[in-house]
Amino acid sequence: MQLIAYIILYPFLWLISILPFKLLYMVSDAVYVLIYYIIGYRKKVVTSNLKLAFPEKSANEIALIQKKFYHHLCDMILEAVKSITISEAEIKRRYIFTNVEEVHKLEKENKSIVLLMGGHYASWEWIFILQAHVNHKGYAVYKQLSNKYFDALVKRIRAKYNSHLITTKETVPTF
Repeated sequence: MQLIAYIILYPFLWLISILPFKLLYMVSDAVYVLIYYIIGYRKKVVTSNLKLAFPEKSANEIALIQKKFYHHLCDMILEAVKSITISEAEIKRRYIFTNVEEVHKLEKENKSIVLLMGGHYASWEWIFILQAHVNHKGYAVYKQLSNKYFDALVKRIRAKYNSHLITTKETVPTF
């Protein structure tokens, strides 16, 4: 059943991934309408969390933050799909790192480096281009997917630039 789901969905995902960015974000806007207004995906949870995080905000302000969150979520989902076919040059144009020389100093001293990234703040799949800027072997922790075919796809996308992926269960033994 996992293979059938993959065979059905992958061509659709690939077609989305080859869209130019302008069209990709138009699709994202359509997905936003579907997820926010029609499905209402986890709206109660998001509202509750926002009220906890921002108790001083009014209901209107919470609603505005919530809508922005869902727009951002949809953009990230579509950018993750875009990762299937995005070029290295395009990622480097969109993802700019600062202070890489600080990492290089630590590398010269042969020190281990742990970079904590803001997972899911920006396009998570694109952050792996960092490996093109450093010499140390890069490890990235990820949560293994239950569908082994989609799991292999995620690993292929995230390891594209020589990052070594480890599952959450492998984290402690690897470190």
